[in-house]
Amino acid sequence: MTLKVNVGQDARAAWLMRTRAGVAALALVLAANGIAYGQSAPGDQPEAKLPDFARTLPANFGRPSAPETPAVAPAATVTIPPAATPGPAAPLPTAALTAAAPSANPAPDDIAKPNRVGAGNTASVKPVVKPSAPKPTRRPLGQASGCGSAGALGVSRVQAVDSTAGPRYGHQQFKDIDFLQDGEVVLTFDDGPLRPYTMPVLRALEAHCTKATFFVVGRMALSDPALVKDMAKRGHTIGSHTWSHMDLRKTNPARARGEMELGISAVSRALGRPAAPFFRFPYLSSPQSMLDYARSRKIASFSIEVDSNDYRTKDPSVVQHNVLSQLQESKKGIILFHDIQASTAGALRGLLDELKARGFKVVHMVPTAPVTTLPEYDAMADKEMSRKSTVASADPLASRSIVWPVQGGDGAQKTAGRAGPLGEEDEVLPWGVVAPRHSAAAPTPPVAKAKPKPAPVDDGDWLTKLFRF
Repeated sequence: MTLKVNVGQDARAAWLMRTRAGVAALALVLAANGIAYGQSAPGDQPEAKLPDFARTLPANFGRPSAPETPAVAPAATVTIPPAATPGPAAPLPTAALTAAAPSANPAPDDIAKPNRVGAGNTASVKPVVKPSAPKPTRRPLGQASGCGSAGALGVSRVQAVDSTAGPRYGHQQFKDIDFLQDGEVVLTFDDGPLRPYTMPVLRALEAHCTKATFFVVGRMALSDPALVKDMAKRGHTIGSHTWSHMDLRKTNPARARGEMELGISAVSRALGRPAAPFFRFPYLSSPQSMLDYARSRKIASFSIEVDSNDYRTKDPSVVQHNVLSQLQESKKGIILFHDIQASTAGALRGLLDELKARGFKVVHMVPTAPVTTLPEYDAMADKEMSRKSTVASADPLASRSIVWPVQGGDGAQKTAGRAGPLGEEDEVLPWGVVAPRHSAAAPTPPVAKAKPKPAPVDDGDWLTKLFRF
């Protein structure tokens, strides 16, 4: 490419002018920061001294403006490469523009102003940024926002129960007492605790700042006393549900009384204090002889009005449907759940949300006095607790495991053949499945021999050795 350039006296003057303009701009920047020519001491800052030619510059010098093309006299034509093509004068740096003409908009408050430093001070200027306010956390869907919020169920009222006369609650079996108004419910949970499912239940209740009554199996309580204490610490009522979840209608009266008493003592020992005098019969199977015995012991018996049937399904939505459809008919009632069921653990939080949306209120039942345990059964409970503590200390994972294995479907649940504290011939599991003991005459199942591992082949190939197994 050929470019005609006029070379002459005016061109040299233009070059000199641009050079002086750069020096003048630098002088203005130094003056704006308090650095003057000939300054003698850091603390002494006289008025900035500028070169004589800078004093004669126009007032708008250094501000962005349209480039001016100086008029030059015609001269010889010179051909130069494109890379060396001169262009219009380059704009001044941003810092120079800011120093020469301060902006009408001040700097933000969260950035500190530059420090005024004396000559020879090379300290760098670091901006100071104010910490920003924390972003608000969003509440997860399906979770109440707090006890004082409109989304929490809470507890509408507390029903104090005097168990001196052995009262009976729950219209599915008993018609004695009608203490609930339409729209009121009592939340109850049986058969626990079982940590994998009881903990989600507790968290769901806590999210809605509401309370429930737990009817705890004695053997389950001794297997996780820390969880029983945690349940009570959260404000829930702790009742009992026999020692081993036995159907008391299918045994003799003496054994039935032992199941009730040992369950009460075991729950109280796990709790660290006497439990509530509240009792629920396993399978809601309540023979009259045991109802009379409970009354003589000043223990209140609890039945239900609404059954979640959570043990019949693994689907949380089915549990929610069962409860809500029954409440639509009854308008109120004592609701039965099992905190050993995964379906209830998954359904409860959403169900509480729906109860709140439909205008239901929770009534919390508390005793006026604790239960009185019997010394002989306290001693048996202490022995069982000591035995379980020994097992737990020998195996640190024992307290975290499921004590009674759960087998899905209709399969039987097995347990070790150890004589129970009540001398039972069969080991009764918390869900009512009887696991027959192994008879001494029963044939011993053959033990499969372990297959010997093949001898390693030393083929010298490290890659084959690495990926052989």
